[in-house]
Amino acid sequence: MIKAIIFDMDGVIIDSEPIHYDSNKRIFEELGISVNKNIYSNYIGVSNQEMWQDLKNEFNLSQSVEELVEKQSQENLDYIKKYAKEPIEGVVEVLQKLKESNFKIALASSSPLRLIKEIVCKFDIEKYFEVVTSSEFVSRGKPKPDLFIYTAGLLKVLPNECLVIEDSKNGVKAAKTAGMKCIGFKNPNSLGQDLSKADVVVEKMSEITVQLIEKIGLDEVPY
Repeated sequence: MIKAIIFDMDGVIIDSEPIHYDSNKRIFEELGISVNKNIYSNYIGVSNQEMWQDLKNEFNLSQSVEELVEKQSQENLDYIKKYAKEPIEGVVEVLQKLKESNFKIALASSSPLRLIKEIVCKFDIEKYFEVVTSSEFVSRGKPKPDLFIYTAGLLKVLPNECLVIEDSKNGVKAAKTAGMKCIGFKNPNSLGQDLSKADVVVEKMSEITVQLIEKIGLDEVPY
């Protein structure tokens, strides 16, 4: 039985991947490194720390990981403030329905906490979440399961009582490794993520219903 719903943020609550890509592309160019969309897509869903550790090793960057993460966080925050206009279509309605149905709801994102807070306050959706967590809270980010397991603990539910809504391959892998059910949201701006390991894949938020969640909790894959 599903008792809690855990939402990813980027690509699920807000269509932020194009904003992040434009922001990060500017940083890549400034650093003189070549990171095309195919390479970048592998980092969707992972923590900023892990992305920059990989890129620092790959391109022998002189800056520390901490400096690179701070620069990225500030740039992304500036871009979000400027360009983020509204949440993904239908997601607020889903949050409202889940709240009315007495599900515990959490937000678990690879983004820094200050960026998460900016978005939930900007869209006035903080009231829906009992728990908000960032990859900053755990030692290993997605695709490792740590963030989702940590979030379940804060919600006081077991991992197998949780369902995660994710738009990335790394996020889906983290959810399934944590022993949770997962709905993959096929966001066209998330650079063709492989969501095949999710229990169900949807293309619109309106497809996520209480009835669908209940069926997934009973191991009944509806389609």
